[in-house]
Formats: sequence, structure tokens, C-alpha cells
Amino acid sequence: MLMGNLKSLHSLWVNLAKNQRYASFISERDIKTFSERLEHEGLSFLTITLPKIGKALDNFHSTTLWEPPSDFQSDGDGIPLFLGVAVRLALKGSSLAVDVVRQMTLIFYKLEVEYDRDTVAKYLDQFKTTDASLGFGDSEESREEALSLIADMRRMIEKILWKEDPLDIRPCHGSGATACRTANWDKYHLLRYFSKLDNVYSYSDYFFYSLTHLSDELEKLEKSTDSVPMARVVLVPKDSRGPRIISCEPAELLFIQLGIMRKLYRVLENHHHTAGQINFSDQTINRLLARQSSIDGKYSTIDLSDASDRVSLDLVRRVFPREWVECLEACRSEETILPTGEIVKLNKFAPMGSACCFPVEALVFWTCAQAVIRKLRSRSRSLVFVYGDDIIIPSEFFDRVVRGLTSIGLLVNREKSYKSGPFRESCGGDYHNGYDVTPVRVRKFLTSAGTGLATCADLCNLFIAKFGVYESQDIVSSIETSCGYIFPRTLTPLPATVRDSPRASNDVFFSRRWNIGFQRYEHRIISLSCKVLTKQAPNWGELLRKELQRDNPGQSAGEYSHWTKPVEKLLDPGEYADTHSARQKWVWAWLG
Repeated sequence: MLMGNLKSLHSLWVNLAKNQRYASFISERDIKTFSERLEHEGLSFLTITLPKIGKALDNFHSTTLWEPPSDFQSDGDGIPLFLGVAVRLALKGSSLAVDVVRQMTLIFYKLEVEYDRDTVAKYLDQFKTTDASLGFGDSEESREEALSLIADMRRMIEKILWKEDPLDIRPCHGSGATACRTANWDKYHLLRYFSKLDNVYSYSDYFFYSLTHLSDELEKLEKSTDSVPMARVVLVPKDSRGPRIISCEPAELLFIQLGIMRKLYRVLENHHHTAGQINFSDQTINRLLARQSSIDGKYSTIDLSDASDRVSLDLVRRVFPREWVECLEACRSEETILPTGEIVKLNKFAPMGSACCFPVEALVFWTCAQAVIRKLRSRSRSLVFVYGDDIIIPSEFFDRVVRGLTSIGLLVNREKSYKSGPFRESCGGDYHNGYDVTPVRVRKFLTSAGTGLATCADLCNLFIAKFGVYESQDIVSSIETSCGYIFPRTLTPLPATVRDSPRASNDVFFSRRWNIGFQRYEHRIISLSCKVLTKQAPNWGELLRKELQRDNPGQSAGEYSHWTKPVEKLLDPGEYADTHSARQKWVWAWLG
């Protein structure tokens, strides 16, 4: 007997299987098999066993070899009996069948679950092993090839950065967690002293608004004792296989890192060599290329395993100009502490979590691919597109670029890299012959507790975006039943609402009032709210905070925006939105 969360997920899957677009591919026998295996195997069937079919299909598109998953009974051709019609048609090239298989098997792959101690220990050991093995060139010949490639990369990076001063930055504090666990409202007011940072980025120049600010709070700086900066490893949910390892940086180092990040974002997105090819604010470029290449095969997509953890400090020292290396090392954590208490000295440049990690790795990947291609075709300028560790290159150079990336110590994930065939994936977009086969993934259990209604409404909106309002009605109803709440329909981007035309409004379920001030009807709905705390007096630190926040880098197109962002922009100096106090609350709102 299915209970609680599993019952909600079962209902969602069944309603999705009976969807008008998928119904002809999925039989009643498939639904019965799904129900029986879920009842007997529990959550592991959804997060571990079921995704094996979708992963096998993705592997087929990268290798052209079909390996039937052993957890499912197969027919004589190796086609699993479960979802057999869809799998067979997908292997024959039906884009809709590919979408059916990937959606129905990968839907729960990234569900946030608790990881056991063995899984955590395995990933921490892998983190240490990867860091200890960093280097390039397994033989003398490959090392010489790598050094030649690195020399070309350095020349390209020097051409891009030679006019740029890494000291000319506008740093800021972010809202994320730090190694020192400093609260957001203390980041501009508490200060620890690191001499390695001060030697390059003088505290008096970067951490104070003016000389008057410095003189007023000089005692704070004088009382700080020199210490060694150390990052802190935390584990966050990734997918069913295991957690993602993130490094929380010391607040003072992260303050400078964010300034360097802004600088590199601006330079790389505007320099004539890299503009339009290295992107940080627009994922649609890579997605459109992946879609078009799934049709014409002109470009290939490359995926790297543990990309952030495999860019070594030695490599950065070799390819970046001397003055940039000095600045990057000044705000780099040399050590990190694991959840077990073990301290690891880092050979990598920076793990995920450092603000410098993303732009530095993007530039390294782009110059590596370009250097390889230019050795092969020096008279022609080939386009290489990079967004973080998502790399798109001309298909004719795929093998040589993979060899080049490997020679400098990176690891290409062959199962998720696509050289030929009708499938491509990049920046969260998956395409088969131009058809969008990106699955909607359930990342959290369907619940109304905490901020669950807002999460479930976001899931409804993803299904509506994929299937349309009409085809997704039963799916949305299933989610609403699981939550015990009917979501208001509106095109206004409010938390815990479903994006639908006002003509389809279900406002009769909600109390209504006439707002005489705005001359409009408002409805009483559930939304999200958080406490606004007055934590600081309007002082020098608050003035510095408001000034530096004006230059925040742009947000990626389509990227999820936290609902507290508009709140924070309206707050006065000294006021902070306490996101940990977020709760669901009945409010009066205009639905449009």
C-alpha cells in the first residue's frame, strides 16, 4: 500500500502517462508494472532504477550502442518490456518517443533525498582523490603536447586580458553561506584580517567606503589578528547518485572574488575575441546551437566530469598573466575542511563555490578548444561556445579537442558528449532532431508544508510550459490534490500561482474585495512572506553595502530568481530579508 509522498508521486506519474501526447506510447500494462514495482521497491525504484532506461537511451545517442538495463526484463531484441513501445520507437529515431522515454524515466532522477553515510564518504573520498591526481601529460610525449597547447592558451588569454587591471574591481558580498558562517547582516560589519589578501587588495582601499570610514572604524581593523583563510566543504542535493560538493569561502575572500568575477564577466562578454562565445548571462545561445546541431550536426557538445575540481592551480598559473595570477591567488583558499573535520590542502584552483571558479574555468575551456582548432586550421576562425562547463565546438574537431582537454588534466564525460547523431544537450536544453526532449524533473516531494506550495506551483508551471494549458490540466489537478490547495490562475508572476490566462481564472474559490485606492478587485490567496529585520543602524557599512550592490551582474536568461530579490531592493539601509523565516501567508493580491 503506497503511503504519503510515494502516493503523490505515483499519481503524478500515472496522470503524466495518460497525457494526450503520451497515451499512445504507454499501455495499461506499463502503468500496472510501474505501480507494482513502486509498491515493492519503494523510493529507490523512482530515483535509481527507473532512470536507468533514460540513461541507457542517452548513452545510445552518444555511442550508437544499446545496452538494455539489467533491472528490467527484456525481449529477444534487448528492448525492455516496460515502456517497450516507446523505447523501440525511440531507438528507431522517433523524437516524440525519445521525449516519452526520457520524461517518464528521468522525472524523479533529481529528487532531493537523504544520502547514507557510505554515499557521503564515497563522494568525499572522490573529492580528495581527484584533487590529489591533478596534473597533465601521462607520458613525456603527451606532456610536451600539453605544454605546447598551454603556451598557445597563454598567448590567447594575454591578448584578452592585457588591457585589464585585476585590481580595478568593485567587490561585494553575496547572500550565500560562507566558511565563517557570517550572517548576511554582519558581512559588511565584521572583518577578519588575512595578510595574503591585504598584500594585494589593501583592506583600507577595498573594505572601507572612504578614508573617513577607515578612520572611524580603524580600531576594528587594528584588533584583527592575522589568520589563514580556510574554506568549508558542504554537501548539497544533486541527483539520485549522490550529493554535489560545494566549497563555502571565507567572507573576506569571497568579497574580492565577486569583484573579480564581475570584472571577468564584463570583459569576456564584450571582448571582440570572446563576445557571443563565452557567455554568463544568456544560456539561450548554447541551447539554440544544440537544437540546430541536433538537425544539421554542424556542432558537437562536450560535457566535462568534475569540471571545477579538475582545473589545477598549476594550470591557472601557466595560462594566466602574472598580475592576474597574483590577484587570483590572493583571494584563493589554500585549504578546505571536510564535514569529517579533515583538512585538505587544495591542488585545484578553486572548487565550486568560489566566485572565481566559473569565469576562470570558462576561459580555460574556451582557449583550450580554440588552441587545438587553430593548430589544425590556422587561417580560419572557428567558433567555440562555452557556458561554464558546457562546451560546443565544430563537429569536425571533436576528437582532437577532446584529446586536448584531456592532455591538460580535464576529464571528458563520453556518455554525455555528443559528436554525431540526432541528439544534443547543453545548458539544460535537450534536443532530438530539433525537438525539445528536455524532461520536467521533480526535485522535491509534493507537499504543502513550509514553502511547499510555491515549489509545487513552480512544477505546475513547468508542465504547462512543456505541454500547454489544456494538455497539462490533469497533471496540474494531480499536484493540487496532493497539496490540498487549488492554485490561483494568473499571468502575474506571484509565488504559489499557476501561469494561465485570466480568462481561465478560478478566482471564485477565493475571497474577493474591491481596492478603492487602486480601483481593482483583489483576491485572498496564499503567498510567501519573510521577516524584514532591522539589524544595523544606517552607518558606514550600510552605505558601502548599498553602493556596491548597484553593480550586481545580470541574471541569466530564464534563470530562477529567488522571490525575495524584489523585497531586498526596496529595503532601507540596515534592513535585511530573513530568508530562513520564509512562510506561507494569506495575502490580498491582484490576479490581473
